[in-house]
Order: sequence, then C-alpha cells, then structure tokens
Amino acid sequence: MAPNTTINIRAATSADAPIIADIHVASWQATYPGIMPASFLAALSVEQRTAAWRDALDAGRPRVALAFTEDTPSGWIAYGPTRDADKDVTWGEVEAIYLHPSHCGQGIGAALIAHACRLLHDAGHEWVSLWVLVENRRAKAFYEREGFVAERDIKTFEIDGVPIEEVRYWRALP
Repeated sequence: MAPNTTINIRAATSADAPIIADIHVASWQATYPGIMPASFLAALSVEQRTAAWRDALDAGRPRVALAFTEDTPSGWIAYGPTRDADKDVTWGEVEAIYLHPSHCGQGIGAALIAHACRLLHDAGHEWVSLWVLVENRRAKAFYEREGFVAERDIKTFEIDGVPIEEVRYWRALP
C-alpha cells in the first residue's frame, strides 16, 4: 500500500450492490482465466450480479463489508455463520472476498479479513473457515499469510461442464 493510504471499511447496503457487482465481475475476469471457462467469464454481467447482490443485501445474508481507499471502492468481503453442515455454531465463514484488480497487493484484503474475523469473533464464533479454488495459488498464499490452514476437504462444482475444485481453509478467531 502506498504511504499515507487510508483504508476505510463499512457495512454494505443494498445501494452498494452495483459497486459490489462491478468489483465481483472485474475480479473474476482478472483472476479466473484458465481456471473457469472463458465463455463463462466473458458472459458475466454486472447488471445480473447487481440484482443478485441487491437481493442478498436486502435479505441480510451474508453480511458484506465494503473497503474504500481514498474514497474509491476497492474490495469487499462477505461473511457470516458457517454454511457447512459438518461445522457447528462455533464456526463462522468468509463466504467471499474480492478486490478490484487495480487494488491488489495494497493491504486491503488483509484489512477486510481482519474486519470480518473481528466481527465474527464478536458474534460468538471461535473459528472461521472459507473455501478457495484449488488452482487459485495467489489466494491460497494470501490466506496462509493471514494464518489460515488448508484442510483435506475438497469439494467440486461445475461451470459449463468444467469441474472446479475448492479446498477448505480455517483458523481460530480472533
């Protein structure tokens, strides 16, 4: 991060859905070539993601925090109680974290992780987990720097017939 750059983080509202969707699509299109099908990535729509995020934010699940650097939206994190059936109520989850590609490597991701982990701990969770694409080496290295440890748990989903594997990471809170 540049010296004197301030990162501000606040709870997102449904009015932020277009910003969240824009970062979401830009991040996927920059991060996932070679991991997800090119046709799928090319077809990602900020408008469709905006509608989905507006609905999620209106429903209050997941909780989303939005990061700004110098008043510019730079990333977001979605978090809440775990969705995994094999974990109990002591577990929280980072459901997603994405930075705009122009803001990677500036400490914003670490600030978002710290923010979500603090709020999950304050909500009574003792542990946090997340799922990351097996082939996303940069993200796995980031999570490991943030104290997360990979489990042996792997799950697979498909996009346009292409199998994509995720591995679960975890760490203690705070």
